Amino acid sequence: MTNNKKVVIGILATSNYMVTDDTFKDTYRYGNNYIKKIYENGAIPLLIPYCDEKVIIEALEMCDGLLLPGGERVRPANFEVIDYFVKNKKPILGICLGMQTLAMYSVNLDKEKRIIKKIDNGTNHWPIELLRNNNEDLAHKDYIDKNSKLYKIFNKEEIEVNSVHNCTITEVGRLFNVSIKSSDGLIEGIEYVNDDNFIVGVQFHPEILPQYNNLFKEFIKNCQK
Repeated sequence: MTNNKKVVIGILATSNYMVTDDTFKDTYRYGNNYIKKIYENGAIPLLIPYCDEKVIIEALEMCDGLLLPGGERVRPANFEVIDYFVKNKKPILGICLGMQTLAMYSVNLDKEKRIIKKIDNGTNHWPIELLRNNNEDLAHKDYIDKNSKLYKIFNKEEIEVNSVHNCTITEVGRLFNVSIKSSDGLIEGIEYVNDDNFIVGVQFHPEILPQYNNLFKEFIKNCQK
């Protein structure tokens, strides 16, 4: 833990680097919902910067934990950041694409393999029109393994969640266990196989669902250790 009185949680950016030929559009984006949730639960959000898509290790050293947010693309630097937190036994919370990135990191420790696919049938995982007044709507049920850390956090076998994703992961690699599945059998929650660190990921968006605030409380509590 840092010398600050409060826990410092690094939030990884969504990268727009080299997306166009316009250098003024080389930007990094951070969602306010993640920042707000970390701050409201008593921790300090630190927006982790890149420089020409390269990781700034000194910024990672300032963090007690890492929040991997949702987004649109995964960059190689994301795996460098995850690797730093895994090796230094600092907690990680992955949300939506953040959960998928954790699984990709785990699988690619063994071999390069594409484990993300489009969702083409089953439960409604992608709202037709996502607006400010409907992004908290509950879309489908998830089922939690009773022997999992996430069950202890939510204290339920069945939960209703929102859904803002049109892709799913097909496996989790050797570092994670699947702890939550949707009603149509897709992976919606994963957790680290070892007890020496708190690393979990969820496919839904608890940062805008107050009934799942315990996930952030438990994450931040583990960052204090």
